[in-house]
Amino acid sequence: MKHKISVPVSRSVFILGLFVLCMSILFWFYPSKLVPSLTTSWDALLQFILIFPALILLIGMFSVFITPQMIEKNFGKGTGFFGLLKALVLGSLMSTGPLYMSFPMARSFLAKGARISAVIIFISAWNGIGIIAEIVELHFMGSIFMLTRFCLTAIFILVIGYIAEYLASLGSSKKIKKRK
Repeated sequence: MKHKISVPVSRSVFILGLFVLCMSILFWFYPSKLVPSLTTSWDALLQFILIFPALILLIGMFSVFITPQMIEKNFGKGTGFFGLLKALVLGSLMSTGPLYMSFPMARSFLAKGARISAVIIFISAWNGIGIIAEIVELHFMGSIFMLTRFCLTAIFILVIGYIAEYLASLGSSKKIKKRK
């Protein structure tokens, strides 16, 4: 089962236009913030441009080597709690880059049949339970702090994944009722 996810161009243009409008209004009232804001934006753009080739390579490898059957088997609807644990582990192991690198991967997960909860857990683990961050945290904060934060973060990420899947199922059942 292949799912197609598409974002309308008009929505992207609308969001860009809204952003430009908000920034114009802010710079009108706070002109002294223009140069620092543009400098920060330029630095972020340069960082993104440097990471973008790796992101393209990672997504390309993911789409070629990871089949929809593998995703459905490990992260699909029939995987239960262990599928969500796999998403938690994968997200925490993959968190070597910036958070925005997780979004194209999450989109591919959805397109190949992963559960909503697995995708949300993957993104949240990428952001909140990075293995490298855990090692640094262990060094500076100690093992008790690191283990406590790790366990609480993992529990809350799993709970949030279940809640998101429940809310998504409510939304899809309402759409089905409207069609009938």
